[in-house]
Amino acid sequence: MHIASWYPSKVHDSLGNFIQRHIAAIATKHKSEVWYASPVSNESPLMGRSEVSKGDGFLERIAYPKATKAGSIAVTRALIKMVPGEEISMPDLVHLHVAFPAGRAARILAESWDVPLIITEHWTAYHDSQHIPLWRRISMRRTAAYASAFCPVTDQLGDKMRAFKMVNIGGSSNYITVPNVVDTERFKPSNETDKSDEGFRIVHVSSLDESQKNITGILHALSALRTSHPDFKFSAKFMGGSDPERLTKLRHYAASMNLTEPCVSFSGPKNIEEVAQGMQRADALVLFSRKENFPCVIAEAWATGVPVISTDVGGISEHLTENCGRGILIPNEDESALRSALLTLGTEAKIDAVDIRKYAVDHFSVDAVANAYDKVYREALVGDTTIER
Repeated sequence: MHIASWYPSKVHDSLGNFIQRHIAAIATKHKSEVWYASPVSNESPLMGRSEVSKGDGFLERIAYPKATKAGSIAVTRALIKMVPGEEISMPDLVHLHVAFPAGRAARILAESWDVPLIITEHWTAYHDSQHIPLWRRISMRRTAAYASAFCPVTDQLGDKMRAFKMVNIGGSSNYITVPNVVDTERFKPSNETDKSDEGFRIVHVSSLDESQKNITGILHALSALRTSHPDFKFSAKFMGGSDPERLTKLRHYAASMNLTEPCVSFSGPKNIEEVAQGMQRADALVLFSRKENFPCVIAEAWATGVPVISTDVGGISEHLTENCGRGILIPNEDESALRSALLTLGTEAKIDAVDIRKYAVDHFSVDAVANAYDKVYREALVGDTTIER
């Protein structure tokens, strides 16, 4: 039984889509069902509704309870009222995806069914945990006290969770890093060999949230690159961002530096097929984030055989290392380093797309992630507290 704190729904169709992909991978080995509750206001036509649908090999139950002042209360009430479907009428274990706000419900259900609780964590808030309210910390630690194992998506996030005291009551703290999953059948190199006349083709895929993704920093580096190397032809496509006002501001900001189409374009939100096609047409993925764990788009780019330029934040350096051949890691906020990395990849670097893709398949494919969770589950079910990292 999967309990999700974030999940795609009619309220937000892309929230927690990486969790949905995790569950789809697990469902290739284990019968699975996911429960999710998304509180909505009284005015919402969704209020009080629930829906059951077949996901990618598993059942999805989504409820839309009336929002309470503390949203976790509404989430907890809605989740503990749900009833499992026939395929898993009595779950063997509960797998919680993100400790808050669904953690209390996951713990109550795991205790009532007397089954192990596994926690997968993606939340970047652990990197700045002093801003998490005390009442929320207490709730998260109570949930953690029942857990058999924690599965952060990076080693670095696991370290942050330890510092946050996400350990169980007995003092044992099994942290088994399991990365995000990528559909390596969808994200794969293109058979087309036409390089077009766009020059060095850069793609960026994200929410375009400036506070985290630092989009203006990328634009500054592109503007400086055009000035310092006017003969270096490039095009940059920014994909994502569901806020029309944010997109308009970014387009105006880019235009103020003479970065207009076709040199720089903002496409808005794209579905997964369109993102895969965008990756296939790119020569490099660029991220300039101020904070991350390990974003799925890096693994998606690698599965497509595309190198990555990224800031050294979160757990990215666990996979993007010096001279690894999969891209270039640069200091956070260093626009000059970004400009140099773009120039290096665009003019000097020799890229082995086959080797890049192999790394992605070995570490982030459906089979790789499903096998990792299969081991975690089996160890938890036999009560073994010696799970190896």
